Amino acid sequence: MKREWLKEALHGGQTANGFKLGTATGRGWFWARIGGCRLVYRGPSMETIDFDNILMVTGLFASEITIPGYLSHEPGQTYFYVVRCVNQCGRIEQTLRAAVKVSIDDEGGLRDSRPNGVLGPDGKQRQDGKIEVTWGYNPIEQASEPKEMRIYSDGGTGEIDFQEPAAIVPYKGRRFYRYEVESQEGRYLFAVRAVDAKNNEHGSTRKVSVEVCNEDVEAIEIIGAES
Repeated sequence: MKREWLKEALHGGQTANGFKLGTATGRGWFWARIGGCRLVYRGPSMETIDFDNILMVTGLFASEITIPGYLSHEPGQTYFYVVRCVNQCGRIEQTLRAAVKVSIDDEGGLRDSRPNGVLGPDGKQRQDGKIEVTWGYNPIEQASEPKEMRIYSDGGTGEIDFQEPAAIVPYKGRRFYRYEVESQEGRYLFAVRAVDAKNNEHGSTRKVSVEVCNEDVEAIEIIGAES
């Protein structure tokens, strides 16, 4: 917990943050918002939130926060907003619990909320001849929660069919997932996408290639030696 407002307006100095907090008139020697308040910050990613610049101040119990119109949102960009509470003594919490991700489409409107991309995927041929595709999912900073994972395949043709999934795996939280399928010899391509309840699908184009070979491999002769 910090009292950033103290150094913002001490000795009669007036800064943008001190003006928004209402402490400039008191030269920083008293906290003007005795009922507490909420501070809004923004950045291009969670790691680069600009906590040195208070974007706006709202009441402590505001159920909705409307971003002022003079704050621009460029087409094709993503913004991360963080809200932090200040108590009646002017102490600011230092958490990231209230964070919102806002994505702007190419037309300047809000982009549909979508789940995160999957971690991986990876694929291999097992000893029983089946293809095994594995991937993970991390819900941190996701815009919407998935309801399922869709597995797309090229069926050995070289072109993945993204219109009709080869299989659907229910979403079960942050974990690793597995998909198995029997296939003939050849090269297969797979892609995995998370889909939410509104049928919004993460548009990842990442693919995994698996080469299937069912030929018996000659055993390697082990050379023994002794003295």
